[in-house]
Amino acid sequence: MKRWLLCLPLLAGCAAEPVIRTVEVEIPVAVDCPAPPALMRPALPLADITADSSPADVLRAYAATVEALMGYSLELEGLLDGYREKTGD
Repeated sequence: MKRWLLCLPLLAGCAAEPVIRTVEVEIPVAVDCPAPPALMRPALPLADITADSSPADVLRAYAATVEALMGYSLELEGLLDGYREKTGD
């Protein structure tokens, strides 16, 4: 008899109506990044140096090349920053 009394609460739990609830689970989904825009590489003034160029012309060409490459690197960094903002990195 005591056994049946102990089993009554278990049977009462089965008699209750089941609770149905919807649970929203967030799953990260991979999204393709858009293709990056094509950037033209800068024309480097250093390429115009010849064997008979004066040292002053060579120095100016080197300085102009450094400026062109720094500007190009800033453009590339700007593009990368746009992708970083989208991904949150």
